[in-house]
Amino acid sequence: MRKELPDWLKTAMPETAAAPDTIARTARNQVESLGLPGLRDEEWRWTNLRAIQRGRFNTPTGVGADIEPSIHLPLDNPLRLRFIDGVFQGVPDGVPEGLTLSSLADANDDTRQAAFAPIPAPSVENPNDALVTLNTAMASEGVVIDVSANATIERPIVIEWLDGATESVMSHPRVLIRLGQSANATVVEHIETVGEQPAWRNSVIVSTIAANAALTHIALGLDGTSRLATERTFASLERDARYHSYNIQLAGQMIRREYDIHVGGSGAHTDLVGLMMPRGKQVLDTHTRITHAAADTTSNEHYRTIADDAGRGIFKGRILIEEDAQRIQAYQSSNNLILSDNAEIDAKPELEIYADDVSCSHGATIGRLDEEALFYLRSRGLHVDEARGLLIAGFAQEVIDEIPLVDLRDWLTERVERRLGDRDTSGNETA
Repeated sequence: MRKELPDWLKTAMPETAAAPDTIARTARNQVESLGLPGLRDEEWRWTNLRAIQRGRFNTPTGVGADIEPSIHLPLDNPLRLRFIDGVFQGVPDGVPEGLTLSSLADANDDTRQAAFAPIPAPSVENPNDALVTLNTAMASEGVVIDVSANATIERPIVIEWLDGATESVMSHPRVLIRLGQSANATVVEHIETVGEQPAWRNSVIVSTIAANAALTHIALGLDGTSRLATERTFASLERDARYHSYNIQLAGQMIRREYDIHVGGSGAHTDLVGLMMPRGKQVLDTHTRITHAAADTTSNEHYRTIADDAGRGIFKGRILIEEDAQRIQAYQSSNNLILSDNAEIDAKPELEIYADDVSCSHGATIGRLDEEALFYLRSRGLHVDEARGLLIAGFAQEVIDEIPLVDLRDWLTERVERRLGDRDTSGNETA
């Protein structure tokens, strides 16, 4: 059952948006009549949008454009695309050859059409698309990232989401990433809370990856106790394309990330790797959907959740293998660790197969620390807290080790270890 759209959100609905007029008008009508998803919607049965529905979020003005992130990622000469409360702060200088960066507001009609359709077009039939539809209706800010055919962009492209700079704001930005044939690029989402006020970002990223191209996409949500986020990523892969996703979520009041990956070309491959560490009363939720629509395609999915205090972790992963998509290899695992009696983890792997020549597996585990391993470490002279810390850090490290950027990988290892050393219930980072 849908939740009626709050009056303050109806009032904030703009008459014009960045989406093409017909698409924006359809989206506006749908979201006003259908509202937001509720707990009776299957895809939202574990994640409550109460904090958004009961809030009152204003439209951002871009005030505070001189704000800098306090967390400094160890990246070599990054290209920074900064959004402050969803307001795009402009294209940086020194863009290398083969890369074009532009504001969505300045894009031509064909580019805006590509950003809003066909993959993420509003769908009245699918209640899970309600927040995408809302983004379509309200998006006015965004950026377009174009990588030319055969270009390799060595510098990481960093999208800085700096949320909470002004009082109780919402934003609905949209990002379009297009890789030409045989192109290669790395995009890092740096998500940081820069104020104390509640902030809600409802963002959508649309990626199209041409034949033999490769996109590495790293999302880092590292801090914040009041941040609310509903984030959706779409990626479509052509022949022999590669999409590598690494999703590290350590904090936030309620964070919902969704990945919809369409593996549409023969020989294409996708990796979805993630780590969530909810604590305090945080809710960290990831939903993934991988569709194998062509023969001889592969995917690998590996997610881990560590829940402490009264934190809640949610993972739902669906792999769909369409009819005639033969010789598929698709593997999915969700491994989860509960550290306290009040913590909760919900995991639901799904596998739907309509072809007969496939090699697939999926599964989930939820448990506590291995008592035998803990006893072994204590018998070697370690204090119980040290032993617990080593086991938990090792559990998280198996995900971190898959990140391809060595400096970032080492930095995240240290950050996770510091987080594990701070066992209070506030959800705040101490370092």
